[in-house]
Amino acid sequence: MFWECHIVSSSIDKLLDQPSDTVKLQDFLNENDLIQECLTQNKRLIDYLVQQNIMNELIEQIIKCPTDDNFHNAQVASELLSGDFQRIQETLLEKEHLDLLYSFLFSNSTDNQSILNPILASYFSRILTTLIIRKSNELINYLKSRETFKNDFFNHLYSTSITDILYRLIADCGEQRAEAIKWYEDMNLIDGLIEQLLITDSNYVQMNLVNLLSEFLRLAFDQRNGIDSDFQENTNISLPLSTTEHFRYNENDEGLHLM
Repeated sequence: MFWECHIVSSSIDKLLDQPSDTVKLQDFLNENDLIQECLTQNKRLIDYLVQQNIMNELIEQIIKCPTDDNFHNAQVASELLSGDFQRIQETLLEKEHLDLLYSFLFSNSTDNQSILNPILASYFSRILTTLIIRKSNELINYLKSRETFKNDFFNHLYSTSITDILYRLIADCGEQRAEAIKWYEDMNLIDGLIEQLLITDSNYVQMNLVNLLSEFLRLAFDQRNGIDSDFQENTNISLPLSTTEHFRYNENDEGLHLM
């Protein structure tokens, strides 16, 4: 008996075989094996995805709220942009693409106040956190170039996903931690967070700020107690341990109070 072996093309390959003017990004986003094909290093697929216009379309899935409240495209785009795909990450780090991604902080703007969709904010945070871990030097240098960085993030302190990025920029940036802390000190970030804590009437903002400042304090105590040896060896800069002197939280009340 003879067995005949057939090579079956994947649905992704079939899309790639079509003329470029007849296939759309949406066709790929609809495919269940898109991420798996990227994981298997399908070169033709990666070549397609890193095209400038396609990268822009992927980022737009993250920064623009879908009109039909279907976040499937955004979820798939976030997996592509935060996955372990080197060429996609390197392309994302190009200034044009980072500028577009960063513009999410200004999306849905009404009356000079932006309210971010929480689902998209979580995808945005996921992508930035991945870049913080894998490309910390490049991302921090980019964020430092944004002169309005502090205010851009302070506008969204109600969002846990956004405040988490502020923490991750120190906690997960590895060898760049000393530089990140120095940058925070230069822009008086901690003082600014405490000021926001004292003036806000929002319980959501208060809760996020308390959690964020608590995490900063934990890192500072770890440094002082010698738990984080790498942090202690690479920098003499300390996060301000006096932060606890500025506020106390009364569980029986709805807010925070000065001590």
